[in-house]
Amino acid sequence: MDWLILHNVAALTAYIRNYGILAPVITFILFTLQAIFPVFPYVILTAATGLLFGFKTGFLLSWSGALTGACIAFWLCRWLGSEWVIARFQSRFDFDLRGMDSRLAFWSIIIVRIVPVVPTPLINAAAALGGVSFATFFFASAIGKLPTALLYTGLGLSLFKIQDIKLTLTILGVILFLILAGRYLKQNQKVNPRS
Repeated sequence: MDWLILHNVAALTAYIRNYGILAPVITFILFTLQAIFPVFPYVILTAATGLLFGFKTGFLLSWSGALTGACIAFWLCRWLGSEWVIARFQSRFDFDLRGMDSRLAFWSIIIVRIVPVVPTPLINAAAALGGVSFATFFFASAIGKLPTALLYTGLGLSLFKIQDIKLTLTILGVILFLILAGRYLKQNQKVNPRS
C-alpha cells in the first residue's frame, strides 16, 4: 500500500471504500497499525472514517482500533523492554519510569492522551516499561482516547461535508485550545519542575 495516500482524506476514503463489505475491518486494522507505528496522521484516518461510516460507527472504529493498537504496543514494549530504553527515557525526559505510582499513572495517561503533547508510542512505552499494570493502562487509555476520537470524527464530518460551519469552527477552536494548553503545561513544567 502506498503510505502517501494516507495523507489525503479523499484518497484514503476512496482506498478504504474499495474494500466493500470488508472496509470496516480494514479501517480497524489501519487504526490498530497507526497506534503501534504512527507513520500516517490519526486525524486524517479518523476524518475519512467519519465520512465513510458516519459519526457513530466512525467514532467506534477510531476509538476501538486505536485502543487495540495501544494495548498491543503496550505488550510489545513490555516484552521487548530493556534497561537501555528506560535509561534513555530517563536521560531525555529526566523521569524514572520505574518509580510510577499507579494512581498517578492512571491520571497521567488520561491527561497525556487528551492533551496532544506526548507522542502515543512514548505513552505506551513509558507505561509498559514503568511497571504500570495493564488494567490501569487499558482503562486510562480508553478514557483518554475518547475526546480525540470524538473530536476528529466530528471534525472530519463537518469539515469535509461542510454542513455546519459553526460546529466546524467550534471543533477547530477546541482542538486549538487543547494544543495550546498542552504546550503551555509542558513549558510550565520545564520552568517549575517538581522535586
